[in-house]
Amino acid sequence: MLQYLQTLFREPLSFFDQAIYRIAAVLIGLCFHEFAHAYVAHRCGDDTALEAGRMTINPLAHLDPFGTLLMFFAGFGYAKPVPVNPYRFKGDRVRADFLVSIAGICMNLLLFLLFTMVTVACSSQMWDPRVINRYGLSMLCSYRYNAIWEVIQGRAGTVFGDVLVRTWLLPFVRLSAYTALVNLNLAIFNLLPIPPLDGYHVFNDLLFKGRFQLNQMGFRIAMGLVLLLSATGVLGRIISACVYPIQDLVLMPVKALWG
Repeated sequence: MLQYLQTLFREPLSFFDQAIYRIAAVLIGLCFHEFAHAYVAHRCGDDTALEAGRMTINPLAHLDPFGTLLMFFAGFGYAKPVPVNPYRFKGDRVRADFLVSIAGICMNLLLFLLFTMVTVACSSQMWDPRVINRYGLSMLCSYRYNAIWEVIQGRAGTVFGDVLVRTWLLPFVRLSAYTALVNLNLAIFNLLPIPPLDGYHVFNDLLFKGRFQLNQMGFRIAMGLVLLLSATGVLGRIISACVYPIQDLVLMPVKALWG
């Protein structure tokens, strides 16, 4: 968070430029994530979210005031959790709870795949073919290397201006690459088996058939653990350790085609 605030005071124009893309990427990830929860809950018989107006991708239905401020000033954020009443589920409640919990994660993974494909497609037209032949398109789109970070941070036009043949594609590549990254991060984060994250419900349903329940104190301890992992940077390292191999796997067909 301090890094974003320092940028705000040191380079305000750069801060607001990056904030536009950052907020757009996070909003796409969060709104579709919550919509997926609401839609699957509806299909399982629980219309609580539908009745509350949450089965939509309209950001206004999902935004939390403080979570929105965090998107702007801290680089991350959160939406209001979709209300779910497991007693309204039809059939096997444990199965329904699992499906509702995994739905948001699956949606974020699908968006990661979609926006990765958009990033690759636009990048194939944006870079000079000689650069693609030399380095490979998968390398130019990989989060392991600097090229895509220069695009995401808005510096590619200055740094790579002489090898970009269609600079008008830069905003599209920037948004799609950022959105793909945000959605992959959201999927990995929500898979952590720590309440109140979706991963807690997923693993509880798979391993304990939904029988393992934490009391209020247990939830507070778990939330404290999430905050501690975040503050110490451990959480970021865990997510980063997963991001690179997952994206590399998705980019394998690209590597096969472009070298």
